[in-house]
Amino acid sequence: MMRILVGLVLLALSACAGQPAPSAYKPARGPYAVAVADIVMRDEAQAKDLPLRIAYPKAQQKFPVIVLSPGGAASKDDYTRAGDHWVSHGYVVIAPTHMDAKVLGFDIDKAGGRGMAQVMKSRIADMQFIAAHMNDIAAKVPGLLTRMDAAKLVAAGHSMGGFTALAAAGVRLKNKADGSALEMSDAGYKYLLLLSEPGSNPMMPDEPWRQSPVPAFIYTGTNDKGGITTGQKSPFGYNLVERPEAAAQPHHYLWVNDVDHYLGGLWCRSDVPGPQDVEGLSIFNGVSTAFLDAYTKGDARALVFLKTDNLNAETHARATLSMK
Repeated sequence: MMRILVGLVLLALSACAGQPAPSAYKPARGPYAVAVADIVMRDEAQAKDLPLRIAYPKAQQKFPVIVLSPGGAASKDDYTRAGDHWVSHGYVVIAPTHMDAKVLGFDIDKAGGRGMAQVMKSRIADMQFIAAHMNDIAAKVPGLLTRMDAAKLVAAGHSMGGFTALAAAGVRLKNKADGSALEMSDAGYKYLLLLSEPGSNPMMPDEPWRQSPVPAFIYTGTNDKGGITTGQKSPFGYNLVERPEAAAQPHHYLWVNDVDHYLGGLWCRSDVPGPQDVEGLSIFNGVSTAFLDAYTKGDARALVFLKTDNLNAETHARATLSMK
């Protein structure tokens, strides 16, 4: 809080001196060059190898860490248009390839209910494993340890990865069919960033992010249907386990007109109808970076931007940013 107050004072002094304050909305690439390392970690508890894509800034300082969970059947390489943007603005991004990835030979259409329940448990175990083995991960990439501030850990995810990130951030879900819990013990994730609205998926309750015990950012739009066309809630989905402390947390909600679940093929699937939504991606990148800057770096300008919706004018009325 003190860092934010100091930032506001400096912002005011800059305005008085006639100097325009730099924008907290950052749709353009940032100043840092991006380095990438692909590694494989052995998870003995799951008796499997876990492929990871590590992207980090080429600069000698510590940066917050984002763990980005891909959507169903997607892999660690399918969200570089978002992940590398964050890296260019001063973040380390770790993206796993979960067991349900198509590149690993998994057929998600043939998994069935029991198979998908196992997938979700494995995904959550992956997120917990990554958080618990930051030093081991860093040891495989020269110079990475001195660049990671693992105390500022962000759970991010798209589509099914949004389910994964919700659980990693502390949201508790219960399977309607058998009552089993979909949750994770506290692994240190302090912030939640969702690349789609998980409540749009028939398996999920409405607005599950409201039960997040950490600050949350949610991105969605007109045609974001959770990857599934039906609007009916599934009787085999999940219920929320309420967390009273979550009500005090901020929920920043970005709505973009005409955006779809895959940005016209820019995220995780190139076989969906286009055109590619370059503008929608740019809006997401710019606002999500402001969220990250505000909460992981104490950037006062970014917090003001998030709470005062100038985005509508910036995007010619295509996007709206609100608190929910």
